[in-house]
Amino acid sequence: MHEAYDATALTPMRVARLSGYIDWASQPSVFKHYPEFLFRYPFGTNPALRRAELSRMVTFEGVVGSKPYLRLNTPSAGNLHPVELYVQIRGVKGVLSGIYHVDAGANAMVLIREIERDGLEPALGMQKRFEGMLFVVSVVPFRSEWKYGDRALRYCYMDAGHQVGAVCASAAVGGHTATILSGFDADCLNRTMGFGGQEFAAAAVAIGQETERDAEAMKGGLMEVAPTDYCDTKGTIALQIAEEPPFASRSDITMPVVDETSIIKRRSARLFSPEPLETAQFEHFMHCLMQPPKPLESFAVVLQSKSLNKGVYKEGELLKEGDFADRAAALLVDQRFVKDGAVIMVFTAETFGSGELISAGLFAQRLYLEAAAMDAGFTGIGAFYDKKLQTFLGTQQAIVYVGVLGVERT
Repeated sequence: MHEAYDATALTPMRVARLSGYIDWASQPSVFKHYPEFLFRYPFGTNPALRRAELSRMVTFEGVVGSKPYLRLNTPSAGNLHPVELYVQIRGVKGVLSGIYHVDAGANAMVLIREIERDGLEPALGMQKRFEGMLFVVSVVPFRSEWKYGDRALRYCYMDAGHQVGAVCASAAVGGHTATILSGFDADCLNRTMGFGGQEFAAAAVAIGQETERDAEAMKGGLMEVAPTDYCDTKGTIALQIAEEPPFASRSDITMPVVDETSIIKRRSARLFSPEPLETAQFEHFMHCLMQPPKPLESFAVVLQSKSLNKGVYKEGELLKEGDFADRAAALLVDQRFVKDGAVIMVFTAETFGSGELISAGLFAQRLYLEAAAMDAGFTGIGAFYDKKLQTFLGTQQAIVYVGVLGVERT
């Protein structure tokens, strides 16, 4: 996907083309729903399912500009949510063993198929039955492509990374360890899940343990249900995603130990107060930025601080000093609210692909949750002038994620 970086980079001309009139009435549905005749556990009715519910849920319902607005505990570029979540549950007391769709839009765990000796294990490269929960994160490109065109390729994987991070965080709340699965055949998993040509498996996460009993492949895939109410793709995003391997983490996944409250109140800050963070908060996040997960590197544009000079830092080292608030806002497509933030975080990578984007989203989900736990504000920024931002930072590496941290104004 190296050429995809240039093809999806923003320039002033491309931003102008993308900023035209949007007919929100034509927006594709943002939630997939399986048939009503399927058995389901409504959220909150079975404590054994809390881990799965915390992985993907609606946390706020409102109206913005006469349009219904739903906030999830996972952020999404443009609130388009091109992600779905599934979980195989086996050997969990009080829960029917089977493959479920985590339907956040309907607040329910929907049983797609019961399992016994068979299951998703062979499609995930596992020979033994897995006791616990096996999560599958998929992407639905058209939901994002509808608004963002080719750049949606980035947002699909960034959002998938946020979803992986949310699963890992829900495990940490219960004192469990989440493991990223890799090395399996994505095409096989897509067929098994009944995804068709509009939805694609991007990552898999395991919480539990393998048993000594052999696992059998399912006879026939799951029922195929369209992930949107219509699809009118104009580009090649689906083809590119179909060729990408599933996510394979290159470093240990560490998520903050937060409580349920922090997971539920996670939100993207939209206004910041023009004041520095408390020193302990600021130093905590700067320390996090010095240890990004591989293969990422990190920059910090410090706008306000009680303990550091304003300027550009790379993993703790000051590269150039100065007040760059106006310059940074201009580079982020003139999003002026970022000027009141405390620090702009930029993640880069030597190579550009789905793995780097998912890793960045996963790491950003950690920052979101820690900000919520520490009463700070954080937001991801999807729009930035890629090449100009590279020049400003003095790097040839690809820009894969930008976020802003500060004191949120409510």
